[in-house]
Amino acid sequence: MTDLSGLYRKDDPRLADFTPEEIARGLPEQIAKEELAAKGTGNETDDDKPDDETPIEDPAITLARQQQAQRRTDAFSSLRALLSRVGLSELEGAVQDIITSGRVNIEDPNAIMFALREQPAYQRRFAANKKRRELGLPELSPETYIGLEEQYRQILASNGLPIGFYNDQTDFEKFIEGDVSPAELQSRIRDGYAKVMDADPAVVQQMWELYKVSQGDLAAYFIDPERTRPLLTASDYRRQAQAAAISARGLEQGDLQLTSASAEDLVRRGITPEQAGARFAERARLSGLFQEMTGEQALTEEQKLGATFGYDVASQEELERRRAQRVGQFQGGGQFSRTTGATSGTIETGLGMAQ
Repeated sequence: MTDLSGLYRKDDPRLADFTPEEIARGLPEQIAKEELAAKGTGNETDDDKPDDETPIEDPAITLARQQQAQRRTDAFSSLRALLSRVGLSELEGAVQDIITSGRVNIEDPNAIMFALREQPAYQRRFAANKKRRELGLPELSPETYIGLEEQYRQILASNGLPIGFYNDQTDFEKFIEGDVSPAELQSRIRDGYAKVMDADPAVVQQMWELYKVSQGDLAAYFIDPERTRPLLTASDYRRQAQAAAISARGLEQGDLQLTSASAEDLVRRGITPEQAGARFAERARLSGLFQEMTGEQALTEEQKLGATFGYDVASQEELERRRAQRVGQFQGGGQFSRTTGATSGTIETGLGMAQ
């Protein structure tokens, strides 16, 4: 007779393919006996040799085989979908081998995935686990690892941060390596937005007007300036910020909206927002001088800006001629003088407002 002793120990991983009830009924041993009989052991006695008629398999054994095969199929289907979702479809063959070998409990997807941890593709996909082990942090299961990535992605999207900011696998690796929880990431984003709220609202508005940089973009910059800079529209974010500040002063002091090119040109010329504010205030005081009257040479907005900041000498000289002519006309009671309704004794000279 065929000896089946020792065929299945209590901790034999092949038992993972059977339910507790099937094990209690001895189905694993019955199936093993059937398989041995089918292929022959080489030491059968006459009593062991099958009759001419093919024996009918026990229905319970047939059902157990079918259930075992179905569990393996279900386990592979489930893992196949997971592998596809995380970009590891190349490991389908390895997973199939693990399932059919009986080395792990096929009811536990994490156990099967964990059995792949020596595969180079697995190590690349869950690279943060290596750093975590070096730091003494627990290694994360594939499901936990993937779940964290999805939570990070949802938090970033729901807070209006720019596309391309902390949204790929490498970015998330840094979070997982550092044991950054979703709550901590949300806190960092809140801090970024708080800094935007504390910033000059006029500058924030000009960042949008000039560059279409939103508050979410600015929050991202405060969270990680180096990571954000490539996402902004200019190669030099600091120039953008300074240009927006100068443009904000122009709007505040002289009701003048600059273009991004004009504002950045002032930055390149070394003009600070404070200096710009003073120049725009002076221009507002002499606003009438910057408005052409009949017979005067017209100046473009760029020429007027050059005259305001002193780098367009020809335009400055034209404004000086205009001023001298108007003063002469005013003193002679000419067309450049008229009474306004602002206050008693106030006149508009074509230069600005004066008493």
